[in-house]
Amino acid sequence: MHFLDLSLILLYVAAILWIGFSKRSTATSDDDYLLAARKLSLPAFVMTLVTTWYGAIFGVGEFVFGYGVVGWVTQGFFWYIVYFLFAFFFSKKIHDSGHTTVADHMRERVGKKSAAFGSLITYIMTTPAPYVLSLSLMLNVIFGMSFFLSLVLSIGISALYVWKGGFRSVVRTDMLQFIFMFVGFGLLLIYSMLTFGGFDFLVSNLPASHLTFKGELTWQLIFVWGFLAFWTIVDPNFYARCYAAKDSGTAKKGVLYAIVFWFLFDMLTLITALYARAAFPEADPLFSYLTLAEGVLPVFIHGIFLVTLLSIIMSTIDSFLFSSSTILASDMMKAKYPTMSLTKLTRIGIVATLVIALVVAVSMQSVIGIIYAIGSVGVSALLLPMLLIFFSTKKLRDAVVFSSMLVSALAAGAWMTHGWLNAEYGWPVYLHGLEPMYVGIGVSGAALLLLHKKLFTA
Repeated sequence: MHFLDLSLILLYVAAILWIGFSKRSTATSDDDYLLAARKLSLPAFVMTLVTTWYGAIFGVGEFVFGYGVVGWVTQGFFWYIVYFLFAFFFSKKIHDSGHTTVADHMRERVGKKSAAFGSLITYIMTTPAPYVLSLSLMLNVIFGMSFFLSLVLSIGISALYVWKGGFRSVVRTDMLQFIFMFVGFGLLLIYSMLTFGGFDFLVSNLPASHLTFKGELTWQLIFVWGFLAFWTIVDPNFYARCYAAKDSGTAKKGVLYAIVFWFLFDMLTLITALYARAAFPEADPLFSYLTLAEGVLPVFIHGIFLVTLLSIIMSTIDSFLFSSSTILASDMMKAKYPTMSLTKLTRIGIVATLVIALVVAVSMQSVIGIIYAIGSVGVSALLLPMLLIFFSTKKLRDAVVFSSMLVSALAAGAWMTHGWLNAEYGWPVYLHGLEPMYVGIGVSGAALLLLHKKLFTA
């Protein structure tokens, strides 16, 4: 690595730590530490929401490199639809509810059993493990560090300022990282076009299927990723930001503005990944962006792009780390330790979550695999109960909702496990070709229908 590129990376890390530890990021109360005193402005809301979702950036490049435009369909188009639904039907309700987590909603509208199980599922869904793994892979490739050392460094930097400043530090660092996201990938696209040419180059050098909306994937798999977009409706990061917004209008408009930026950034990542596939077809798909950057970017600009990748991944690590630690503190630990402040409990949760994330990352070592497994089980269990909570006026019976969540999670998990135990050529083989999420949501719906007469309390 050139000295200028390395200097940029070191300056970026120093800037992030300075922002995270500055007085403006220092919390003065539990409300300040957890929610930035519920004064999140529209620009801050948009920036922190947009940056939260791209920690698996290498997985995005790998998917598009291997399958083409369908990567945007599965991880972009479907999500925009759910984001619109969230903005119009959920954002105001969450802001005005007085509840910061999924479990809080369940505790009020359902009961303690469902809330406890919901908190466990959302805690697992917000594990920073896949994004810690992404960053460690990047450090491993760029600096040649050992896998374990790169893992430790990956969590260490983000953990420091999150532990110190809480949600304020997350938001303020996200604002800087938001800028780098667009600058870095914008430069990569410009230099790729200058080096190789425009759309004609892609058409001439890509497999025809890469430029179709379906690619080589089955419709069943494509729609599974579509269902995975409903993760949004049960995601604690969305809940926390909507509740922290200064008013419900900010929450709604913030999600709508965020969709525009998500679309723009998705176009940047999509087109640059296609350039990587067209120009370097023998490259490692997982590191396609790094390969393209090394091939087209000059010194210093290359350093900016490396900082961009660090920004994208770190912004997701700190958001997911803080959300999962908040869930651990508010939903699981507060009842046992009522005299301890939520700030102190959350800081304990940060340490515990990091240890668990290390174990998960070392065990699975697949970014997309972790996300897919967690999402399939978590969304299956939570989606239908949360829709009932938001759109029914009656209180739900705890035993019924808990039972539906449990059986759907077990069904999806068992189906997935069976598929991987019978894998062929590294891919799971599911019974009857059915993806686990279909099974999980189907079981959840069947359980609620069978018990519908007992679903609502009198």
